[in-house]
Amino acid sequence: MKKKTIAYSFLPLILFCLFNNLFGQDSLRLDEIVITATKTERSLSKIPLPVTSISAKEIHALGSSRLQDVLLEQVGINIVPQINGLGNGLQLQGLNPDYTLILIDGEPVVGRYTGSLELNRITAGEIKKIEIVKGPSSSLYGSDALAGVVNIITHKSLTNKLTAQIKYAERNTLDASVGLSYNKANFSNQIFYNRFSTDGYDLSKNIYGQTVSPYQNNTLRYKLSYSFLKNHEISLSAKYFLENQNNAYHVINGLDSIKVFGDGVIRDWSVFPSYQYKLTNKTNIILRSYYTEYYTKTNLKELDNKSDYYNDNFKQTFLRPEIQSTCTFSKKQNWTLGSGWIRETINTNRYGSGEDKQQETYYGFIQHEWIPSSKWNVLSGMRFDYNSIYHKQWSPKIAAQYTVNSLLSLRASFGTGFKAPDFRQLYLNFNNAAAGYSVFGTEALKPAIEDLLNKNQIRELFIPFDAMTSLRAERSNAWNIGASLIKSKHAIHLNLFRNDISDLIETQTVALTNQQNFIYSYSNIKRAFTQGFELNYKYQITKDLDIQSSYQFLQAKDKDVLENIDKGLVFGRDPVTLQTYRIKKSDYIGLPHRSTHSGNIKLNYRIPYLDCKINARLILKGPFGLAGTNGSVNGTSINSSDSNSNSIIDKYDRLVKGYGLLNIGIQRDCSHWWDIQLGADNLLNYTDPINQPTLIGRTAYIKMNFKFIQNK
Repeated sequence: MKKKTIAYSFLPLILFCLFNNLFGQDSLRLDEIVITATKTERSLSKIPLPVTSISAKEIHALGSSRLQDVLLEQVGINIVPQINGLGNGLQLQGLNPDYTLILIDGEPVVGRYTGSLELNRITAGEIKKIEIVKGPSSSLYGSDALAGVVNIITHKSLTNKLTAQIKYAERNTLDASVGLSYNKANFSNQIFYNRFSTDGYDLSKNIYGQTVSPYQNNTLRYKLSYSFLKNHEISLSAKYFLENQNNAYHVINGLDSIKVFGDGVIRDWSVFPSYQYKLTNKTNIILRSYYTEYYTKTNLKELDNKSDYYNDNFKQTFLRPEIQSTCTFSKKQNWTLGSGWIRETINTNRYGSGEDKQQETYYGFIQHEWIPSSKWNVLSGMRFDYNSIYHKQWSPKIAAQYTVNSLLSLRASFGTGFKAPDFRQLYLNFNNAAAGYSVFGTEALKPAIEDLLNKNQIRELFIPFDAMTSLRAERSNAWNIGASLIKSKHAIHLNLFRNDISDLIETQTVALTNQQNFIYSYSNIKRAFTQGFELNYKYQITKDLDIQSSYQFLQAKDKDVLENIDKGLVFGRDPVTLQTYRIKKSDYIGLPHRSTHSGNIKLNYRIPYLDCKINARLILKGPFGLAGTNGSVNGTSINSSDSNSNSIIDKYDRLVKGYGLLNIGIQRDCSHWWDIQLGADNLLNYTDPINQPTLIGRTAYIKMNFKFIQNK
């Protein structure tokens, strides 16, 4: 059976080779420059890794306001709701959002106080392009890059330019940006400002409060660079973000029903100086430092008596100085070396005592690119990390690409990644009054459960007390095998992947209190895997019409569960007949929040005589299971898919139904300096208040873009 599965998995790659004979020998290949995969400028066609680049032109056509809107439409990227129903996370190749490193201009975005980053903090107006590297990238980027890297590259203008954007959408949503760049001789500077405000939305009518309450935020970014003495360049980038929230909730916590209100604030700022020295034509040295601080605070009061109901604060700082050198000894040999130091601190009342938690990391990395011929490109690398908590880690990687001819190229890569338990997973001591549940890090779990047991407040304990152990660092071994076939009007890209993870950290349900509130913590799944493939196809039908389609097949399962099924130790119950069944492998759905099938279809058409562009995008997602939550906000309750209480998601459990989102847009260039866009997202108005409260309904919008350019 395993041999058949392997053979079928490689069938698409075999077909690629056969299809090569159906196409001619001339091709048109875009040779875009990317930097994230190697930390150096390289042609996309020469990177032996699964890399996706989303251009500013593509982002502009979507009419999107925030980063989440852009990523939602990309195949292989799954936007999943968090266990607490607050915000969304980004999932690559079936791995949790925690394992995807998100960068802005190569520097990490912090603020994972709910387990993942709030993607709506990042405005699309300042994005030049997005580079996505799928698969473990710890050999260059360290712990948080076990699943891959998403690098948001902001605009850097070499001309004197003034740009402006304004977008108005339903629910009184306003997104306005202005950018100014000035360049003279060797000096350039840029300033960008964005204002975003919305009245939120409500998926549960006739209930106090809204699904998402009103909020407003402001983003300010400044860039400065100066070149001197031909070989020297200094630069400075700084960003400030501030969001104010107006919260109002109807909380159903066990048997209590309470109306609460209050305000919240998110503040995020960073500074990034760097110095670049071109020692010779073959050697380049970069010194850079990065400091960022993220802060959030929430205060809630009861509506009836104005008494304090819930208060929360979180502060994270991140400091990283780094040196990097790139050496080109010949056309066939390129070396990249670097080292640095990271200090990260967190202060929050979610960790019980509210004391500062701190960790330090020292690291070094080396990368070698070997080009033995015009057909071959081999990339290898290694990184060493020493952390004050989890000590030393080695992360090697090797990748190769073979260009068969002008049409067909093949690639393969193997890499390891690691993810150390973060502060949240170790020390969290958090009671979410707004949703009626508690989450404890593994170091805080035993004392909390022991205290509740002594007070006789535990109704049911799902995990034996002795089984509540400390966490281990996660490890991943990953393979990616791909092919690209490009001929004139056709482009096909295939990538097969397999990630074997040891000690995968997952959320687990620990106990149920007498107040009907669930208690959650974290545990290591000894062995798990994710595997599947991504297939992308583009057909340029005419110069004005093209169609694109993408598909991902994904399996994500616990190996220990599969072994227990083989031994006949796992059972399920039919919810209708209540008959008990022995679970078979085909009954086992897999890890939660993973759809086996997902994809999209995109159509772009330009009407020449109207100078107008029309696009339609259909995003498809198959059924998936949910991890457990409890309680209710605004009358909405989210419960685990595991209705059998057998600790897995199987065919007898309740799955979230698959769905499709249809987005359309039309753009007209009114002159060389401005254009207008009209569109509607989620045109079919799909909503699921119970399972996906962050999925907004139909939203129509109008957007105008202005550009004034004066060349140097």
